[in-house]
Amino acid sequence: MNFLTPWFLLGALAVAGPILFHLIRRAARERLPFSSLMFLKPAPPRATRRRKLEHLLLLLLRCLCLVALAAAFARPFLAGDNSLPVATAAGRQLIVLLDTSASMRRGGVWEEARAVAEKYIGQAGAADQVAVLTFDRQPRTLAAFAEWAAWPVDERAALARQRLASVSPSWMGTALGLALTTAAEQFPGTSPDGKPPERRDLVLISDLQEGARLDGLQGHDWPVGVRVRIERVGQKQPANAGLEILDPADNSIHVRVTNSRDSKRDKFHLAWAGVNTGVDVYLPPGETRTFTAPKLPAGMTSGVLQLSGGEGNFDNLSYYAAREVQPVKVSYLGPDSTNDPAQLLYYVQRVFPATVRRTVQVAPGGPLNDAAFAVIPGPLTPDQSATVREWLKGGKCALLVLSGASSGPTLSALLGLEEVSVTEAAGEYALLGEIDFKHPIFAPFDDPRFSDFTHIHFWKHRRWEIPPSLQARVPARFDDGSPMLAQIPVGKGFLLVLASGWTPADSQLAVSSKFPPLMERMLDWSGAGTPARAQFRTGEAIPSPVSSGGEVQWQKPDGKQVALPAGADFVETDLPGIYSALDGKVARRFAVNLPLEESRTAPLPQDELGRLGVPLGPVGGQSRVESRAYLRHAQDAEVEGRQKIWRWLIVAALAITFGEVILGGWLARRLAAAAPTP
Repeated sequence: MNFLTPWFLLGALAVAGPILFHLIRRAARERLPFSSLMFLKPAPPRATRRRKLEHLLLLLLRCLCLVALAAAFARPFLAGDNSLPVATAAGRQLIVLLDTSASMRRGGVWEEARAVAEKYIGQAGAADQVAVLTFDRQPRTLAAFAEWAAWPVDERAALARQRLASVSPSWMGTALGLALTTAAEQFPGTSPDGKPPERRDLVLISDLQEGARLDGLQGHDWPVGVRVRIERVGQKQPANAGLEILDPADNSIHVRVTNSRDSKRDKFHLAWAGVNTGVDVYLPPGETRTFTAPKLPAGMTSGVLQLSGGEGNFDNLSYYAAREVQPVKVSYLGPDSTNDPAQLLYYVQRVFPATVRRTVQVAPGGPLNDAAFAVIPGPLTPDQSATVREWLKGGKCALLVLSGASSGPTLSALLGLEEVSVTEAAGEYALLGEIDFKHPIFAPFDDPRFSDFTHIHFWKHRRWEIPPSLQARVPARFDDGSPMLAQIPVGKGFLLVLASGWTPADSQLAVSSKFPPLMERMLDWSGAGTPARAQFRTGEAIPSPVSSGGEVQWQKPDGKQVALPAGADFVETDLPGIYSALDGKVARRFAVNLPLEESRTAPLPQDELGRLGVPLGPVGGQSRVESRAYLRHAQDAEVEGRQKIWRWLIVAALAITFGEVILGGWLARRLAAAAPTP
């Protein structure tokens, strides 16, 4: 039996406490009543030492409980055959994992990291197996185990150094968790000659900045025998501050600024490149806040925002491209008058306000070719119904308002059914009785503050039965159980069927505060209200600004041009800057910036990786004897972690405590019964 933390066994000395308490008697055994005590001073009985131990079984239980607890904290384990592997002809397996993220661009950090990598490659023996990997947002293999084995023994180190010389830091973020787990899975099971390796070392060479993502480390099943050795570089670099322009939601431009927790500065200056004026921002070390950027000069739709006053300089620029106002056309297929409040068109034209992201144009009776959404206020002719149905099949969405029994043929034609009966519902009025707040249209109302629809009265509504053959979804129903809003697929598109209108004669919906956001959500859900983003991060794909047609000519910040077919995403966002997409005569601009997390360059605590389950090995600079001692302790920890004998000791301590309580209570009752009666 061995112990991982044997110093806790000193806690077993606490058994002297119960023994001492059993030898000392603090209370008199017999008590005799006295007639009057008012003239006597109270005095507790003196403790007297006994020469004889009493209640030996109770004493034994108390001592065993303390011993079990001390042994549990010492973490015992059965060692078995846990000897360290001796050097064999198979050598060791070594993976050099080199960080090439944007934070490695700081002055001198990359040169230091490459020197450390070359040192480990040069120390590899003839029998060793070596692989070299780099990582930023994604891990990449620079030299695999198979390539290393195929190279001549005397040329392996030189060839690996040549490949290292062709690598430089990128502008991507740091996915440290993905890199570690991916690299650990690269270890082969055995050496080429079938012998087990001496050991498996994974050398991580990185600045270990706290902005690195550690996803996937918690609970990862690491291969047996793998040890992660950390070589931290860039520890002497100054603190850093960075910025990132957010995708604008209004007329203002907002920027998020982060200040490293080891920084000694808290005052910075924001200004557009080429503009003398700017704003000062105050940010304590270790915090991240959002500020309003200086106003972009008139006539400029893109620019570069500079952050000055910090100690680092690799991330002090953020690029901005103004979001283009997207025109959206809504076709209204009805003869209603524009200025008549008794008709649906009056409210449709006023419910979609213009924003910084889009302008909505309602076209009464307009063609469907370039329309993104359609509102059908009543019956259509057979030809119109056929046209709308084909339009829906192409992936569009329309809202059909059932204005009466005459809407039945139109509903049948749009759904491709023979006949659908639409009837007027009886009753004074109806309320909404059931709403599916998980549906995208009603999802914004899924909050107790906004989910109350009971104040909306529907004076008239129509009832219709949904055929079982339709894959319909009903997000809302009236209190009589009939559908208020139904979503029915038509080809690639959808038809929304509303069983009541929003005019004052039909309901109070138009005068309710729920009406504008409800119509906005219908427009967004149809896909018409999704404007293109203008701000991206390095590594993110930029969606094509056009979905069909010819080619789109893309241009990167370095001047490189790439031609892609319309609808294909642009994925070569490996540089921060302004990207442009030319579609015919229309040019659109997009800004790509460094992830803000990469600016958090304060060192990540090394213990954080161990807390997440990474099997850490000896740190750089240890001697061979120290390394073997560390590996011995790590192997013991693995064995103890599998056996977990301490759990059974805790259970035993609880059981002993339970027995001690029962025995102590029984002895107390027995002494009370044996006490003399006054």
